[in-house]
Amino acid sequence: MIEMKQLQFLVVCAELQSFSKAADVLYTTQPNVSKVIKSLEEELGFELFIRQNRGIQLTGRGKHVYDYARRAIDSVQQLADFARMDKGEELLVSWNPSSWMAAGFAEFYNENKDEDVCFRIMTASTEDIIFRCAEERDDIGFIYMMESQMSSFQYKLERSHLEFHELKRTKAMLYFGARNPMAGRKRIEEIPMEEVRLAQCYEDEFTLNRYWDLFIQEKEKKSNMKVSVVTNSDYVMNELLRNTDLGNISGAYLSHEEKALGHAGISLYGEEEPVIFGYIQRRDGKPGKWADRFLQFIRKRLGYNSL
Repeated sequence: MIEMKQLQFLVVCAELQSFSKAADVLYTTQPNVSKVIKSLEEELGFELFIRQNRGIQLTGRGKHVYDYARRAIDSVQQLADFARMDKGEELLVSWNPSSWMAAGFAEFYNENKDEDVCFRIMTASTEDIIFRCAEERDDIGFIYMMESQMSSFQYKLERSHLEFHELKRTKAMLYFGARNPMAGRKRIEEIPMEEVRLAQCYEDEFTLNRYWDLFIQEKEKKSNMKVSVVTNSDYVMNELLRNTDLGNISGAYLSHEEKALGHAGISLYGEEEPVIFGYIQRRDGKPGKWADRFLQFIRKRLGYNSL
C-alpha cells in the first residue's frame, strides 16, 4: 500500500533532482531516500527516475505520478488545516500585494477584532489567486488587471469556474521612492529607461511590468528596465522604495493613501490603457458571510455610496 511518506519523498526528489539534496531537506540520509523511492517503484511496478551521474530526472510515467503526488499532498494539507481550525467563523481572502489593501484590512480588523472570527489573509500572484479560489482555499480574491489582458484572464477564469467583478479603474504607474533621483520627473518620456531597476511583487503572465514590455515592443521601441527584486512582501516593497534606487510598476493608489505613502508616480500609458481593480469568486455560489462583509467594506472604502 502506498504511503504518504513515499509521495512526499517523491515530490522532494523530483523538485530537487537529487537524492542527496532531498535527504538534506527531509532530514534523513541519501541511502534512506533511495530506499523509500525504490519501495515506491516496486509498489507501482515501474521506475520513477532516470538515474544519472549528475542527478536524477523523472521518467514519463514518473511525471504522471509526481502530478498525482502533489495533488494528494495538497489535499492532505487542506485536511490538516481544517483540523487546526477554531470553531469560530473565518475570513478566507487573497489579493495581489498592495499597500492599499493591507491598510484597508488593518482598518477592517480593528472594526471586527472582538468578533469570533479567524482572519486568513494571503498575498499572491494573479495565477495563484485563481488557483486558490478555484480550489476553495479562499472565498474571494482581489486582483489588478490591464484591460487589454482581459481575454486571456477571462479564459483562465472560465476553465476554473470563476467569475470576475470590476470595482474600479485606475492607471498603471511607475513609482519611485522619495530618495530616488528620478522621483521628481513628471512624464514617462523624461525617464531614461536604461537606468531603471524595478522591484516587483510577483511574476506571472499578468504582471504589469510584463505588459509594459509587450506594450513597448508593439510601439517598436526598446525598454532596458530590469527587474532586480521579486517579493510578495508589502513591507519589503515599501522599504525598497523608501531606501533604494529601485522603482515599481503597479496600479495607482485607489484612494487617499498616495500622499501619505510618499511615493511619486508617473503614468505609463495615460488613460488609454486602464488598470482594472476587482475581485474573483466561484460562479456556483456567493462568498461566505465574512468574505461578503469584507467585500462591502472594500466597496465602501473605494467610495461606493450604497452597499
